[in-house]
Amino acid sequence: MKDNVATVLAPVQISDSVLIMYDNDVITDVCAVEDIAMYHKIAIEPIQMGANVYKYGEAIGKARDFIYKGQHVHIHNIGSLMIKK
Repeated sequence: MKDNVATVLAPVQISDSVLIMYDNDVITDVCAVEDIAMYHKIAIEPIQMGANVYKYGEAIGKARDFIYKGQHVHIHNIGSLMIKK
């Protein structure tokens, strides 16, 4: 699995421990470094500035800044992918 973000299914507060699951198995445990609204994304590993952000195995954007593990991932820190034709 190349995902580097996951969707939180309940509101998360700073310092909360978030279990990341896939196929009913715990993949990792992440400590939230900021509050995250329900259905928003949390970084499950550090993401370098300019790197692709992956959700469900698909690139959903590029990191505008360095994103820390446990940080809220949303439009404030990821940008659109440029599609070449």
